[in-house]
Amino acid sequence: MAGRIPDQFIDELLARTDLTDVVASRISLKKTGQNYSALCPFHNEKSPSFSLNPNKQFYYCFGCGAGGNAISFVMEHDHLDFVDAIETLAKDAGMEVPREQGAPDRYEQNAELLKRLSESSQFYQEQLIKSPQKTKATDYLSKERGLSGQIAKVFGLGFAPAGWDNLLKKIGTRAESQEQLLHGGMLIEKKDQPGHYYDRFRDRIIFPIRDSRGRVIAFGGRAFGDEKPKYLNSPETPVFQKSQELYGLFEAKQNTPTLEQIIVVEGYMDVIVLAQHGITNAVATLGTSVNSQHIRKLFKLVSKVILCFDGDKAGRSAAIRGLEAALPVMQDEKQVRFLFLPEGEDPDSLVRKEGKEAFNSRLEDASSLSHVLFDHARNQVTLGDEEGEAQFARNAMTMIQQIPKELTFRSVLIKQLSDQSGIDSDTLGNTATPKHRPSQPDVSGQQNQAPIEQATSHTHDYGYPPEYDDYDAYHGDDHTTHAPYETSQPRKFKKKSKFGNNNGQYNKFKEKELVFPPAPSSLSQIKQASLCLLLHPHIAKTIDLPDPLINQADDELQIFCKIWRYFSKYPKNNTGHLIGEITDTATTNAIYALLNHQDATTKQKIINANQEVLDMISTMENNLGLNSSIERLKSKGNESIKDNDSKQELRNLMDLIRRKKS
Repeated sequence: MAGRIPDQFIDELLARTDLTDVVASRISLKKTGQNYSALCPFHNEKSPSFSLNPNKQFYYCFGCGAGGNAISFVMEHDHLDFVDAIETLAKDAGMEVPREQGAPDRYEQNAELLKRLSESSQFYQEQLIKSPQKTKATDYLSKERGLSGQIAKVFGLGFAPAGWDNLLKKIGTRAESQEQLLHGGMLIEKKDQPGHYYDRFRDRIIFPIRDSRGRVIAFGGRAFGDEKPKYLNSPETPVFQKSQELYGLFEAKQNTPTLEQIIVVEGYMDVIVLAQHGITNAVATLGTSVNSQHIRKLFKLVSKVILCFDGDKAGRSAAIRGLEAALPVMQDEKQVRFLFLPEGEDPDSLVRKEGKEAFNSRLEDASSLSHVLFDHARNQVTLGDEEGEAQFARNAMTMIQQIPKELTFRSVLIKQLSDQSGIDSDTLGNTATPKHRPSQPDVSGQQNQAPIEQATSHTHDYGYPPEYDDYDAYHGDDHTTHAPYETSQPRKFKKKSKFGNNNGQYNKFKEKELVFPPAPSSLSQIKQASLCLLLHPHIAKTIDLPDPLINQADDELQIFCKIWRYFSKYPKNNTGHLIGEITDTATTNAIYALLNHQDATTKQKIINANQEVLDMISTMENNLGLNSSIERLKSKGNESIKDNDSKQELRNLMDLIRRKKS
């Protein structure tokens, strides 16, 4: 059931869980005195800085600052959220996770449906081994696609034999099961016989689609020959929305030791073949273009997303849709890059031909978002004079303005555009451009009003009886060509580099020399001070915290005060000791969030951590004095502020307000 997991259960789970066993099952530990040491799994290092204390059941990395208990380790290492980590540890401990009363989520509401989908996946995997027709499937996977039995097992590949009711007879033996299979998209109801069903997937290789927790939520099926459609997806169901899911994401999290970047490709086989060649961090969209939800989801896991496309016109059009999806959800210190493959190649064919190292080299040379953005803005210009340059600037600004205003990255792009267009940054920044891209003229000059992500239409002509014509087509590793979003009119600029201006002054070599200014912190001043204390605990003994500040502390400041009190009392202890002794879950989670924040690396290297904390205290004292003065003067009323002392206090107050605004 849904609802909050009781604190008592979490305490009991931690008491019954040995952190050493949890960590040792995931990384190699070495006994060093009373503790264990290891190479930290959360950052690249050559000498061990990861320390585990089995007595206090906590770990801490002196290199990157990661630290915590068994729950936080599983969260970070397995890329799980808090609840999923609890459930993982509870399963290993043989415990059932209780929940306080609350409304069930969609997965709990559809627990039986998920069970039927899991049973369906097991059935298809069994058929790949036991079916009399299995040779057809195994030959296709091993001989035609070069897949090993091991990689097929990792991705749970299966086989749906020919026939109308194989799954129905195996799983849908009861009316309730049939109803669940129907809602899960596994069965189709006959149009002329209500209440009678047949299998959706027949005579196909089966690809289970798992969510981020590994639950089977849908399937994809590939035909063997020229049958149409070549790829068939489950329809959307209560547990499957194709625009929100990514094929292979669960496997990427499970099989990639250090997940720092994710490659987005276009087909199931691309993901699987790359994984077989040792590139385990690839995922694929499910019959839709890359959208903002996908990018946002991936940014929660990694700092770099590489969108991989075919090098033909359709691939470049898909890249532009990916660009448009990324702009509104960009974040400082996150990257989106674009890899265009040679024409006629896809990741599947290319990694077979070139191997892992060559493919990784291509990934390292992937084009930056700025390259693709400026190249696309110039591709739409048809004049090679000042008017064309002005239009290029407008096109680029239309896209740049989709990036959140507070990002340093946006300012960098405006500076780059200024360098290329000759228009100063202030003028560009104040340029008003349409919020939505204007429709582009087609070849005939008619305005194309189609949305950015157009659904690919498929004509059904499969030779099956009309009542069975209920396919939901999917473009898998044989990609469907989408109508490109770019003008078909010829360009009139001088020859230029692949991604750059018409004089070749901006190319990928110059881009590598750019030095981006530091991104503004997303942490509040109080959280920054708390992070300074966590990473430099020795400074606590040099800091005095005024009582009025402690008495009026809000949630953020209360956490800061707890950290300060602990290190003031135990000046020789480190953050690992602090985490090991805190019993308050909210405080522990807040500390984990700070230690794993992107600013932690920067804060760890600063030499003026003490001053940052003092500045925060000074600001809070000023705020406290300001608020007290305002309340006191308000209580007097305007007519009462006549004596010299009150007038002077008012002048001081106004001066303080002006200083705060400046």
